[in-house]
Amino acid sequence: MIKQKGAAGTAFYYQWKKGGSPRELRETWSHGVSLHSHTWHSHESLAFLPGAVQKLYFLPVLLRWAEGKYQKKWNRKFDYSLGYWTSPVSPGMARALESRQIEKLGLEPLASFTDHDSFDASRDLPENPVSLEWTAPYKGAVFHIGVHNLPVAEKDAILARLKEYTANPDHESLGGILADLAHLPDSLIVFNHPLSDQGRIGFEIHESRVREFLENHRASLHALEVNAMQPWHMNRRVAAMAREAGLPILSGGDRHSFEPNGAVNLTNARTFIDFVHEVRDEKKSDVLFMPQTHRSLNLRYAENVRAVMNDYPELPGRQFWYDRVFYLCPDGITRSFTELIGNHPIALDAMDLALNALGLATFAIRPISPVFKEGTRKILPAE
Repeated sequence: MIKQKGAAGTAFYYQWKKGGSPRELRETWSHGVSLHSHTWHSHESLAFLPGAVQKLYFLPVLLRWAEGKYQKKWNRKFDYSLGYWTSPVSPGMARALESRQIEKLGLEPLASFTDHDSFDASRDLPENPVSLEWTAPYKGAVFHIGVHNLPVAEKDAILARLKEYTANPDHESLGGILADLAHLPDSLIVFNHPLSDQGRIGFEIHESRVREFLENHRASLHALEVNAMQPWHMNRRVAAMAREAGLPILSGGDRHSFEPNGAVNLTNARTFIDFVHEVRDEKKSDVLFMPQTHRSLNLRYAENVRAVMNDYPELPGRQFWYDRVFYLCPDGITRSFTELIGNHPIALDAMDLALNALGLATFAIRPISPVFKEGTRKILPAE
């Protein structure tokens, strides 16, 4: 298991390298921490879909056909930004997935689940931290901020404030919101996958917004994230940014399906609050990349798409993928695709084919690219 120095007290470890057995890990650490993963309470926008399938031959035709079915019924164009899909993974399943992986390392598990703009996972798992991934628009860009371990008594007021900013971004108020979050005594505020262009404004513009954001709000951030579902070259750039900003780097698995987080933190902190202060006060972070991050990233994405599309008879009301995809209709009611398409199973079959083909094509048309490459010391910037 190779160790590399990162930024501001961060060290990186790679389990597919020499060492890293449970016995060796237990000699140094007692706990593993799973950060940034999602449950079925996350609403994942469908806005990406039209652009994602444009060059995939027959898939745009199938989507347009399904759009036509909608337009005929509602006399209105289908707006992908009003739709979202949800994971088949319940909070209980998520906890079991993350705990099992960490226990196999011989360590005790800690976890914080970060659904998009929702604390609902903490309602289902009251013993876990109150956390979410906040969608924060910023000058055309869209950032995701990991907000961990908020006080239970204040969570509703905080959520209302965050949602108000998301719906009506006021950049003058952003600094105050971030500062208030960061100054909560036991909170952990993390800039998740900073270089992921969520707003689709173009990478160069997005990166310039990230640098401006860090310049203006660095004091209200406790860490930047390296993300196990992002390419290795992006994580290297994020690591360099963290070094420049003097911030530690935390792991981010970004799990949406049944593959457990590809990166976890290692610690001797016994509680999540103790881990928070290890990061905040000591600026210490030991990040372990799991063996799955050494596989093809595109293949992992394709496998995740397949898992999301699978049928799960054990989940009544969520058994089929079209039970787990939703759309805000013109009458103000959010309906599942099951309700939306109704007695047109051929439309569902077409969408099923399109989305499964998208998962396969994602792997087939791009070069194989693991999160980290074998045989290179350029995995992340060395000290």
